[in-house]
Amino acid sequence: MKKILYFITTSEWGGASRYVYNLCRFEKEKGNKVYLAVGSRGKLSDKVEELGIQVFIINSVKRNIDPINDLKSILRIRRLIKILKPDIIHLNSSKAGVIGRVACQDIRNRKTKVVFTVHGWAFTDGVPCRLKKSLFNYIEKKVSSFTDLFICVSNYDKFIGKRNRVLTPENNAVVIHNGAVAPQITAINYSSHFPISLVMIARFSKQKDQESLIRAVSTLPRDSYHLTFVGAGETLEHNKEIVSKLQLDMNIEFVGFKENVDKFLINNDVFILSTHYEGLPISIIEALSYGLPVIASNVGGNDELVENNVNGYLVNSIYEMNLAIRKLINNPSEVKRLGLNSQKKYMSEFTLNRCMKLTDAQYNLLYRKKTRI
Repeated sequence: MKKILYFITTSEWGGASRYVYNLCRFEKEKGNKVYLAVGSRGKLSDKVEELGIQVFIINSVKRNIDPINDLKSILRIRRLIKILKPDIIHLNSSKAGVIGRVACQDIRNRKTKVVFTVHGWAFTDGVPCRLKKSLFNYIEKKVSSFTDLFICVSNYDKFIGKRNRVLTPENNAVVIHNGAVAPQITAINYSSHFPISLVMIARFSKQKDQESLIRAVSTLPRDSYHLTFVGAGETLEHNKEIVSKLQLDMNIEFVGFKENVDKFLINNDVFILSTHYEGLPISIIEALSYGLPVIASNVGGNDELVENNVNGYLVNSIYEMNLAIRKLINNPSEVKRLGLNSQKKYMSEFTLNRCMKLTDAQYNLLYRKKTRI
């Protein structure tokens, strides 16, 4: 039986937190002892506690750099590791990744093996703040040697890590693509509607780019589409104002945050992710699993999920996004063809079970190394 401690910055329900939740559930079902440390209470901590897993709230963990709170967090995580004595600590998100590795540096290779999953680097292409990018690039280089295993969720993230000299030949780094739970086959709907039904499922933040999608559909015939935004966040009101100014209220709907997004994947024709930067979005993988064509910004690992004219379109501008949507409006049969290819791609590369098993295999390799020390 292995003892595994997961650590993530916040309980905000996004791609990284869903990844952690699925690993907690998978490893507990395998009979391992699992713990979660997180910087705040929220949906992730609640769902993990429902699994019967002990959760530790480290309130000093904040997303922004804060020397006093960061030092407190390092000391608290170090104390927790000494109490729990985990075989593996698996770190997720940039801030938890740095704090956790600094906390472990004096015990690495003796007691606890350190795993860090890269859900997109804080210095990746598309992050707007140059100072933040430079600072996190510098910090990641400093803590890189404290890491027993890097798991990159995309080949793109591995490339960025190597390009920025965070990942070196001495690092143990593997690519394990994210996965999503397979839907019931009866839930998959390849038919298309008129007007065509478009959906984007993402939080409203500076990273995501709902505004470009709004502007892309604004010049389409009003009777040809309906767009649903699922999600909440800091830029929601700004986007609602744009829709109102463009008089698109009859075409564009905001439904807020939804824990269960299945019905939005079942009842819509095309999934769209307009975004400034990404690692490997679980939202796209979920769309693939439901057999939806995907239109996505050509950033991050999106090109590992979407192939042009095979299961969707990669776009580089508002103009290209508009053209891609027009193609599907004017060729309804393409919706089914692209959707079938999406589902095939999901089944061959992006099932949740595949992701969990590959990750567990890496744990086992580290555990065997630990027991030989």
